[in-house]
Parts: sequence; structure tokens; C-alpha cells
Amino acid sequence: MKDIRRTLGGTTGRLAVGLALLAGAVTGASQPVAADPLAPQAVRTVTYNACGASTCQNTVDTAQEWAAKFLSRMVSEGGTADVIALQELCAGQYEALEKLLVGYTSVRVGEQEPPGCARWEGTSTKFGNAVFVKGAAVDFSTHQALVNPDEPLVSEQRWVACVRGPIGGRTTLACGTHLATSIPSNGTPVMLDHMERWAAGAPALVLGDFNAIPAHSALKPMRTGLCGTGPFVEADATLNRSTAWASAEPVKYRLKYDHAFFGSRDFTGFTARTADIDLTPVEDHKLLWAEAQPLERTTALVPGDLTGDLCPDMLAVRKDDTLRLYPGRGRGAFDSPRTIGSGPEWNGAVVSHRGDWDGDGDEDVVARKGNELILHKNAGDGALEAGVVMKVSETGWAHTTPVAVGDVDGDGSPDLVAKSSTGLWLHRGRVAGEGGWLSYGAVRISAEDWQSREILVPGDTTGDTKAEIWARDSAGDIRQYGYDSVAKTLTGPTVVGNLPVSTRVLGLSAGDGNADGFSDLWYTTSTFDLAFHPGGSVFTETGSVTVGKGGWGYFSHLG
Repeated sequence: MKDIRRTLGGTTGRLAVGLALLAGAVTGASQPVAADPLAPQAVRTVTYNACGASTCQNTVDTAQEWAAKFLSRMVSEGGTADVIALQELCAGQYEALEKLLVGYTSVRVGEQEPPGCARWEGTSTKFGNAVFVKGAAVDFSTHQALVNPDEPLVSEQRWVACVRGPIGGRTTLACGTHLATSIPSNGTPVMLDHMERWAAGAPALVLGDFNAIPAHSALKPMRTGLCGTGPFVEADATLNRSTAWASAEPVKYRLKYDHAFFGSRDFTGFTARTADIDLTPVEDHKLLWAEAQPLERTTALVPGDLTGDLCPDMLAVRKDDTLRLYPGRGRGAFDSPRTIGSGPEWNGAVVSHRGDWDGDGDEDVVARKGNELILHKNAGDGALEAGVVMKVSETGWAHTTPVAVGDVDGDGSPDLVAKSSTGLWLHRGRVAGEGGWLSYGAVRISAEDWQSREILVPGDTTGDTKAEIWARDSAGDIRQYGYDSVAKTLTGPTVVGNLPVSTRVLGLSAGDGNADGFSDLWYTTSTFDLAFHPGGSVFTETGSVTVGKGGWGYFSHLG
């Protein structure tokens, strides 16, 4: 459906009451001090299931009267809102609200046309969701997607609709949704997949009717959240109040289905309330108000993130001499790739990206190309700058497999290990190349033959601020090693899983790909798929999820 994105115009007549309330006219001689327009402000939200075309439908008011009453009662309960999300809204109701909400931008979604929508006398009888945000359309982008695309013939399609732009003084993605129990996990994972892309690392919130009580498993993905937002927090979780009503008499509060979720990295100080605004003969849902205070996001360097959206990303060297970047989009999945390197120099290259080598806050890429070890600085979005030699080796690098592993010795600079037939060697790093990125002498930290082992870089898995190393042997056993800076040797090992080499071919640990606090693994399979193995328990084949279908046999290295 075409996006509806515009700044709403004024109106006259009996709707003036709603306008006056929305404007919040100042009484008395004193004037409020204007807030700093550049400073983040509290964000106030409303979500309400309007029941526009069901047995609880308002059969008394016109669309204009309904819209004026809704605004009047919404404002009297909590004041004007920055974000308003409505579900089960008919086109006539939406159009009446659109005329009243001066200075708001909106998006409406929904294709079905139930018979009850005709009474609102809109330009169509379509039915669905709407999101309004305070601000001019030129500053916003709108987004929409079905969360039940596999159910094209159902009586009510389920959507997520979002607006991205300056909300509360900073770029934020604000979404509204109406989920259903007929969809796996009520559609929450599909909704979050779309939100991950649209937010692009920015703060996010989502309001709506989730058709799920707080303890429902469908809300578990919300506790994980997005790469950028971190776990979502429910603003009214402590209220423990029902928001949906029973249809039978006498009317009783039934269940809590309406929710207001805010990203925990960007919001704090939550307050919420519910109210019966008495717009239908038999109320279906109560109005839910929620407010959140801005929280300054601390600077974060997420292991494995190349694009700056706080999602770990994947690099893959193809057999056609190209280097591809697969941007992460949360829950272990990746977006479509883009080529960030090509040419003969990438033939057989070994790449890794764990560590900020130039001190600019972005992870950089280390590549062994032929006999050289090359550093490609990250331009900030995953694009690579021209390569520079990291360290010249008298014997060359071709006989070793160097891997940037992160800070294994805890000195604040990234390090590199190189495996060879003589063992495993540690090259301690220096940020910004002070005297050379690898100016320390190499130290052999294991005398065992590491040539046949696959090195994986999970980051800090123990909470000691030092990165660990995972290594898979020819039997498929994956072991975890630490580093003792005093003894200058590896510690451990501890077995963390087994993934047979015959069925799990090329491996990668890009860090925590599903934001659950555990380092994860990805493997190409013998059937040419890409499998995601979430961390937190022993790695096995049965614990994997396919996140890439077909074509993964064309790669020579993941990094």
C-alpha cells in the first residue's frame, strides 16, 4: 500500500474543541521557557485499539465527532502526545483524525475492507493501523510491512507501521502494530526484523495490541530487542493492569494485550497509565498512555560491528576474488551483501575484523594477501580505505594464518594471533600504530601444531575484559582458550561444543548476533546454506537455525 506521509492541515467548526485541547493554550501572563531544541526530551505516547468495525463499534458518532472525542479524552488523560498508535481503525476515522492533528505526520496501513467501516464515510472502507508523530513530514520517513505475509487470505492482515525522524529531539523509530495469535510467536520476530533495518541503529519504540499477556512467549523477543536498542522495556510493566475488556456482561477487565516498549539503551524513567475513554458501547480496549525520559547512549564498540549500527557483521571472501560485507540485522541474520573489495589481491585472502586499530571507534579489517599482512581502516560504514602494511615478516605471511582476535592480553589494544606448523604465535598490537601496529616481538603461546585448527574469535566470554579464543580441531571439537599475560601462554582449554567438519564447513564467530549476551557461531553447511548457532549452551548441529539459503559453497573464507 502506498505510504501516506504529510503534514496535516487545520479544520473548523465543532472540531475546535479538540484543536484547543491539542494546542494546549497558555493561560495567564507567564510564558514557559523554551526547551533546548537540540537536547533530547521526554517522549509521550498513546496506543489505543479503536474497534472501528466490530461488535464493539461506535454506532452513535460521526467520524468527526469520534475524532474530536478521542482527542479530547486522550489529552485530558495525559496531555498531548509525541506518538499516537491506533489499531482497528477505519479509513473514515483516520481521515477525521488527520484533519485534527495539525502538525503531525502519519502513516496508515491495511487493505481489508470489513462491512463495518462503511459507516464512517471515508474515501475508502479500508481498515488497519495508523501511527501519528509530532513533526513535519519533510523530516520523517515512513515504513510499513506485513507481519503475516504467509496469510494473504485472512480476514485481517497484520502490519507494522513506523515513522523515523526527530522524535523527542533525536532521530527515533516509532512503530505501531497489531499482532495475532495465528502467526508464529504472534509475528513479533518478523516485526523486529523489519524494525532492525528501519531503525539502522537509532533509538526505537513500538506500541500496540500484541494479543499477548506479559508472560507470553511471543514477547520474549522483545526482551532481546534490536542490536541498537538493546532489550526493550515495557513502560507499564509494573502496573500489571488489564487493557482488554471482556465482551460478556457484566463487563470485566480481562487481559493485558496492549503494550508500550522502549529501547533500554535510550530510554529510562518510565511512567504509564490506562484509561477507559468510553468511545464505544462495549469497550474493547482501554487507552494506554506511556512516557519515557531520554537516556544518553554510552559509546559502544560492539565486537564484529563494521557498519556502526551495533549489529555484528560478516565478511566473506568469494572464489571470484571479491570481498563481501553482510550487514547484521539481529537474531543471527544478515542483510543482502555489498562488495567492498575485488580483484586478484583478494584471491585466497584471509580476513578478520576484531579490533579498532586506528583508534577512531570503528572496527577495522586485517587481511593476509599473498605474502603480506594488510590493514584496511574502516571508513565508518563498512567501506574500506586503501590497505597499509601492518608488519613486514622476514619469512613472509603466506605460511601462516593470521587472525585479529581482539584484546587478549587486556592492555587496551587489539591483538593478532598467527597459526602455523610451529604453533600459535601472539602479535601484541598497538592502537593507531604507535611505532607500528605490531611492533612487539611475536611470542609463541602454544607449541602444539595449530595448522589444521580453525580459529574463531568470540570476544570476551568470561567478563574479565580480555578476549578469548575458540579453536575447532579436525574432530569438530570446539575449545575455548584464554591468555595468561604473566606466563605468556594459553590457559584452558574448555570444550564448548562439537560441530563436525564434514557438515559444518567454514566457520565464523562475529560476536553476539542475537543480543542475548552470549557469543555465537555461524557456519556454511555441506548443503551450501548458512547456519546460525546461538551461544549460551554447548554448540551442536541440532541447535542451529538456517539464516542463509543456498549459494554458500562459493566462499573460501569467512571473517
